[in-house]
Formats: sequence, C-alpha cells, structure tokens
Amino acid sequence: MTDNDALKKKLKSAWVWQKQLEADLQMLQDLRDLAQQITPVYSLAPGGGGSNDKLGGTVAKMADVKITIQNDIKMLTEALAAMRELIKMLDDEKLQLILFKRYLNYQRWEVIAADLGYSWQYIHKMHSKALQKLKEEIECEY
Repeated sequence: MTDNDALKKKLKSAWVWQKQLEADLQMLQDLRDLAQQITPVYSLAPGGGGSNDKLGGTVAKMADVKITIQNDIKMLTEALAAMRELIKMLDDEKLQLILFKRYLNYQRWEVIAADLGYSWQYIHKMHSKALQKLKEEIECEY
C-alpha cells in the first residue's frame, strides 16, 4: 500500500465507522420491530408457551447491539477528531476545505467542484496536492 493509499484509508476511517453505525442502528430497529411482533402464547402445559424464549432472545440481542452502537459512536467520534487534526495540519484553507468536504461531509467530487466553482479535474488535482502536503507534514513530525 502506497503512502497516499494509507493516508486516504485514514481519512476514510470516519466514513467506515459511520456506515457501521448506520448498519447497527438498522439492526436495532429490525430487532425492535421483531420484538413487537412476538405475541405471548398461553398454555396450561408445564413451561407455558415458547414466545417468552423468543422475546428474551430478541431483547438480549438488542442489548448486545446497543453496546455495539455505543462502541461505534466512540470510534466514529475518535476518527472524526483525528481527521480534523490531520486536515488542519495543512496551511492552505482551500485544500483543507476540499478534504473536509470529501472526508467529513462525505461529498462526491462533482458536488465539491460545483460548490467551489472549479472543474472536477482541478478538484482532483488539488486533492492530490493536499495528500502530498499532508504526507510531507506527517514526515516532518517524525
């Protein structure tokens, strides 16, 4: 993996955690929906109906997913803070803005170009320049 690829991966880490959080929130909602559909079954037989086991299992899964969501939020927050610090290492505000829009606001290249009034190709050129400058800044720190 090249230095630029490693840097891009680091910059994309918040997006990855965001998507993981969204997936876990959807899973929690699906489990809530499932729990609402489980109806009690009454039986005179010893042990009663079996729906209590289903409901208990679903509630336990919901508790596990809630813990996972808390971890996702923590990791997303840390990734966002690290990305902000990394991007702010750049002196050029235009380069910072391009990276903020791409990696913190998850905007597409076309949207960034239109918003800033540049061509798509120029935005890519500026993005490469930003990555190069970041790489140099990181190397200077060590």
